Amino acid sequence: MFADDKIGIGYGLMGLLQDDAKFVTFNGKAWILDETALTKHLKAISAAGANFARFLPWGVWGSHPGQKKAYQFQPYFLDTSRDKWDLSAFNTHYFPIVKRVIEIINGLNMTVMFCLFDACQFHGGYSKWSPWVSNVQGITTLYDPAADVYTKRWVSTMTLRFKDADVIWAFGNEMNNAAFPAFAKRVIFPYIKLRNLDFNRMTYGATMMSTAYLGNHQYEDKYCPLDYVKRDVGDVFGDEAKLDVYREIHGCGGIECGAERPFGADVDQALLGWGKNPIRKIFSDDGCYTGNSKCDKRDKGARPSAESWAKMATYILTNYPVTKGGRDRLINFEHLPGVYPPDTVCQTATIKAISVAYRARFGCWPKNWGKYGG
Repeated sequence: MFADDKIGIGYGLMGLLQDDAKFVTFNGKAWILDETALTKHLKAISAAGANFARFLPWGVWGSHPGQKKAYQFQPYFLDTSRDKWDLSAFNTHYFPIVKRVIEIINGLNMTVMFCLFDACQFHGGYSKWSPWVSNVQGITTLYDPAADVYTKRWVSTMTLRFKDADVIWAFGNEMNNAAFPAFAKRVIFPYIKLRNLDFNRMTYGATMMSTAYLGNHQYEDKYCPLDYVKRDVGDVFGDEAKLDVYREIHGCGGIECGAERPFGADVDQALLGWGKNPIRKIFSDDGCYTGNSKCDKRDKGARPSAESWAKMATYILTNYPVTKGGRDRLINFEHLPGVYPPDTVCQTATIKAISVAYRARFGCWPKNWGKYGG
């Protein structure tokens, strides 16, 4: 599990619940989970050293050659007469499948990192597959206070149904909208209190946003949604809570920005501001398509190769503290497949590269290393 190791080594299978991942599919009558395929894939990931797996509540991407009923897995009831979801009614197939997914991940000694919300579903033409856009209630964005009755019900349901599972609750994925801080305070904060959730098992949901480079490893000091959510957590729950919650840095490991920034601007910016402080960070290649992987690439671009990940992880672990001020796991890494269905050999090579850097730093392998025959 996440707490078994000195750092987090994550696998962001963000599209696990989207049709083209081929783990959850519609068979013509019902949605089914291919437990055998998912278990086999994640066994290899766990055995390569991963101790957490992150995924979204649904994925809107892929070709969608048919209608919503057959190509969009969702928690909400689909009103087929209008081809829209009803945010007031959950369907019967969603939660049993998600429960088994969580059980499989936990059973392979990995913690689930579950994103309660996701901003990427609103990009481009994919938004029509989102229940926060296509619904009988007429809601067009989850940030609208008019949607609170439904977004609150969602947070309440998930945090109650899976309260006994090994789950880190991410407020969301790339929730970098200016409206997100107020949304988090209205919709998520009440359930932190109600469920007595552990701040050591949360992420802010919004990510560090790039600012203008001023030269000599200096960056424009500019607030972003993450900063405001962090401020609000500190105001409501205290400064210790604010430092406990994990901060995500996406886009890591891409093309270098000159010799002085070999792992890209985002890594350099995060290390400058947070690297030597007792702040929990997750360095992720989510959104990176300027990498050099030969096996994890598509028309949009490539993820960082296993070799690039090894260099980046080694550099960060060598030069920055893992513990400080009584707070542990200050450094964490996450790799996401860029192609679906994900190729097991390709993906495990990257996780193994991070594990090799872990062994070089700590003199031991991650606890899951080789556990399942990987």
